[in-house]
Amino acid sequence: MILLGAGGTAADVVSLEGVPAYYPLYGGCGPTAAGMIIGYWDAHGYPDLITAGDGTNSWTTNQQAVKDVIASPEHFNDYWGYGTGDRPTPPAHHADNCIADFMLASRDPRVDGISDANKQDNGLRGYAHHVGYTDATSDWLWYASLWDLFVAEIDAGRPMEFFVDVTADGQAEANHFVTAIGYDDTPGAHRYACHNGYDNLVHWYDFAPPASGQTYGIETGTWFDPVPEPATLALLGMGIAFGLIKNRADRRSTRRLNHLSKGESHA
Repeated sequence: MILLGAGGTAADVVSLEGVPAYYPLYGGCGPTAAGMIIGYWDAHGYPDLITAGDGTNSWTTNQQAVKDVIASPEHFNDYWGYGTGDRPTPPAHHADNCIADFMLASRDPRVDGISDANKQDNGLRGYAHHVGYTDATSDWLWYASLWDLFVAEIDAGRPMEFFVDVTADGQAEANHFVTAIGYDDTPGAHRYACHNGYDNLVHWYDFAPPASGQTYGIETGTWFDPVPEPATLALLGMGIAFGLIKNRADRRSTRRLNHLSKGESHA
């Protein structure tokens, strides 16, 4: 649901209702942030995304089923602990069956809970296809081409996932994933709303790239659409093309890992 301004017209401050805030993090910040998007769509026309337990996206009444969608018991058994060298060679791996699997989280050489910025779309799309929504699509792009697409996605009722820098320590490198659910483009403001995985609140941050002192600066954004519309694909195509040019010009690797954030746990 989109919040509207007075008179029923779209407001300058727009946020989505009904995006679940899963806390604490489970299986890593990437799988959890993507899991919130899957949970949202489960309650908005795609009920087969979460079917176990009572079939809802509720962290209160159906938490274990939601957790298994984010990172299954098989995922923890096959991948957690191996990337750090503190366990022997893993057994034959299970067939991918959760978001963390499809985004290749926690797989050697990544340590537990780590996933790549350019694999979040694989997690969202792969899991949706796995449970039968084979028309679902997803991709990612750099910050420089993100704002217009982000506004269009929120206006269309589709949350996104951002790769952000929570430390603002001057390294200008992202290290955490959040679920972006709203924007503020009122005069003098240029902000986004998100669930950051550290509580169940909505937080607002400047829509800006990583920089010293810039808390939650954005490096990349990932969109997900269960059933894309032609107009949406055209806009996304323009944004992605720009992002690819930026990608080629940027010396930083598209395979940058997000650091395992304090408080992340699979327990």
